[in-house]
Amino acid sequence: MDRIRVFGATTVVVGGREVTGPALGGIKPRQVLELLALAGGAPVSKDRLVDLLWGEDAPASARATLESYVCVARRAIAPGGSGRSSVVQTTCAGYRLDTSRITVDLGECRALLSRASTAPAAECVRLVRRALVLSEHPLLATESRAGWADLERDAFGHGLAAACTTAARAALTLGDTDAGLELSERAAGLAPLDEAAVRIRMAALVGSGRRAEAIECFLALRRRLVGELGVEPEPATRSAYVDLLTDRSDEPGRHPTRGEVSGLLELLRETLTRVPGLDPGPVERALAGVASQALQLL
Repeated sequence: MDRIRVFGATTVVVGGREVTGPALGGIKPRQVLELLALAGGAPVSKDRLVDLLWGEDAPASARATLESYVCVARRAIAPGGSGRSSVVQTTCAGYRLDTSRITVDLGECRALLSRASTAPAAECVRLVRRALVLSEHPLLATESRAGWADLERDAFGHGLAAACTTAARAALTLGDTDAGLELSERAAGLAPLDEAAVRIRMAALVGSGRRAEAIECFLALRRRLVGELGVEPEPATRSAYVDLLTDRSDEPGRHPTRGEVSGLLELLRETLTRVPGLDPGPVERALAGVASQALQLL
């Protein structure tokens, strides 16, 4: 079956040949193909395509120009093919791809992630790994300036991060620490402000004996949240961090590091300053004294 790839440089594989770059007919014909590929076989109205391709700068002749771009795209991927025989079909609702004759790598990836969401643990891990292979290259890499492409990349990235988080959790329940580490790293990398992703990353690091890295993972998250959004981590994330500092069952005789103590004091300070009616002055002085004594013991 013929195929459209939108991960990496947009490419159409049709009749055993690859069509990419200028051979797709130019920027706008290529974008028409991309927008139809993103729709996964659903029709996209002419008005919608005009809005995405031109925005507020659409000329009066935009609909007629769009029709010419569709003809160019059809000829590019199937020279000599008519509108009726093309995989780019005209419908009463607009244009659509005939996905019974051409597949889209993004559609395959979405299907894998959908199946993974309800699959047993081992199957979930396998399906998400397959999706990661398909999405190895950036989505719509050819479109560096299109707002609609940015939105698609963001939406796909969040969905992939959530799937990696689920798969990492599944791997850890199976006792597969290596897979848990791999998938949690992908999740946290895709969504560095997603606390669920970071929590599972912390759990995977602890499971592999890398407690110090798990602690730093929390502290890095907190710095990003405070610096970029002006908020503290959720209670569940703070609780996971406190558990890291207080659970020494697998490290007898180990003492906390300066970074750990400083991080815990930061967390305590933020918690206390949120108590209604509490004077921050005495709190700061008391914490400074505790911090000084604690750090001297290390």
